Amino acid sequence: MPQKFIPLGKDNFKELMEDDCYYVDKTLLIKELLNNKSKVVLFTRPRRFGKTLNLSMLKCFFEKPEGRKIEANIGIEEAKDYSYLFAGLNIAKESEAMLHQGQYPVVNFSFKKVKAEEFAQAYENLKKEISKEYIKHKYILDVVSLEEFEREKYFNIINLKASESDYTDAIKDLCKYLYWYYQKSVYVLIDEYDTPLHYAKLNGYYREMINIMRTLMVDGMKDNAAMKQAIITGIMKIAGESIFSSFNNPKTTTISESFCDDQFGFLEEEVLQLLKYFGFEARFEEVKGWYNGYQFGEKIIYNQWSILNFIDNKGIFKPYWVNTGDTDLIKKSLQLDITQSKKNLEILLRGERIKVEIDQNIVYEDVLNDVSKSYSFLYHAGYLKGSWIESTKYYVEIPNYEVAEVFKGMLKNWLNQDLFKQGDLVKNFIESMLNKDEAIFNIKLNRILLNSASYYDTNVKGANETKEEQEETKYENFYHGIILGIMLNLEEDYQVESNKEYGLGKPDIVVIPRDSSKEGYILEFKRARKKERIGLTALTKAAHKQIIEKKYEAGLDKKALSWVKIGIGCKGKECRAVMVLGN
Repeated sequence: MPQKFIPLGKDNFKELMEDDCYYVDKTLLIKELLNNKSKVVLFTRPRRFGKTLNLSMLKCFFEKPEGRKIEANIGIEEAKDYSYLFAGLNIAKESEAMLHQGQYPVVNFSFKKVKAEEFAQAYENLKKEISKEYIKHKYILDVVSLEEFEREKYFNIINLKASESDYTDAIKDLCKYLYWYYQKSVYVLIDEYDTPLHYAKLNGYYREMINIMRTLMVDGMKDNAAMKQAIITGIMKIAGESIFSSFNNPKTTTISESFCDDQFGFLEEEVLQLLKYFGFEARFEEVKGWYNGYQFGEKIIYNQWSILNFIDNKGIFKPYWVNTGDTDLIKKSLQLDITQSKKNLEILLRGERIKVEIDQNIVYEDVLNDVSKSYSFLYHAGYLKGSWIESTKYYVEIPNYEVAEVFKGMLKNWLNQDLFKQGDLVKNFIESMLNKDEAIFNIKLNRILLNSASYYDTNVKGANETKEEQEETKYENFYHGIILGIMLNLEEDYQVESNKEYGLGKPDIVVIPRDSSKEGYILEFKRARKKERIGLTALTKAAHKQIIEKKYEAGLDKKALSWVKIGIGCKGKECRAVMVLGN
């Protein structure tokens, strides 16, 4: 039997099934929605976690074939029963659910293209999306007897000449017309409802866009007797704007909640089956480190976009997901307090957690005015994994290696701004390491630390630290953070990792050559606690001994020709390093 294709970039369910692509079955989402009686259901998930494909699947399941006849005339869709698409899938085993297949009119909008640098263009894109759905259902005009003003409004919407109020009435009016035609209530599907608002906030026309989107959605769906159910997707629930608070008991499912928590992204067993099918089963542990780490409700979830790209690229590990998104809002929000954000990122990049407040509802105004609110945005957008403590308090951490690359880039840029003032000092420090010049390395290291010390006058408290432990770790955080930031400048020729498991432990920093015929570097820090009477020489020896005893080099296997082991002892504001090639 021929091997199935990887459905990379395919978010059309019909195409995916007819092109014999590998499909991770999420059709029981249909049953969950049929059993849920909420008129409005909102799913918030990070981008590229299957929201668009799931809505396409729902459209194929619920939509009456006649609703596709105009699309069929131009070859986009087919006006025939789509039940064959679901043969052999999980939902086909649910006889009661299958009674609903192909039985409803469907209104379907995607707002992912409603973005622009200026409001006028974004509004034009919104009008085009609404017009497209009105064109699709133009067949109803041959049967349904509309008043003259209603027909005029319908054609004005198609021709992009309608008034703003006509466009904001579009959902409600089209549901009404379809109900008259079919005598059946309507499913409304809206994908990426918050994309217009995200780009509006970035480009300075948020107030104009929120007014239109609120009226379109609230007036279109609240108390809409012709609507059976509205299913909406986005990255986060936007609060403070009366969109969802205006509905009667909407079902809102964020990544913190268990409803349908297994229907977006891939479960671990689904990833294992996928890797086995395509011959990458032996790489599972590596895949887990790169693309796992998310928790939706009670389920551990993998990033499906990255998994599919990994397989399509013949097993090459790269940051596939993070390279597809716009991180401008993240950068702007964290830059509200660069000093605090730097310190938080350094803790997170060491593989540790920080304690923050997480809001389930996002107010965009807060994200760009209060740095503490940015962590809620990062959590819902998939850049942080959260563990609930109590009330709104969470421990957050970086979910995997892929996402760590985003924060490494930010930290590198910020530290470079600080270190730029030190001229050739950083350059000489790096060269001394590459040249294995221990004496110069020590001189430059202590000068850099001395010049940077004022930056660390205060310290960020880690998730598990007591007040007493906070002072104890102050300078170790300082050493690690500064050296990590400097090492990130080598990433063109080296891969820089922090606290990643190798051998029997987690070395502080590993600098892996991209050309395995070159040397690599293992850096381990040892610090003296406040009450300890131990010298710098003993600390450096202890750091080097840990590299040997934890078998870090063996864990790194053949990633380099050989390894330079750098033990760094730290006491107060002073450091000493020893470099050893071999044991």
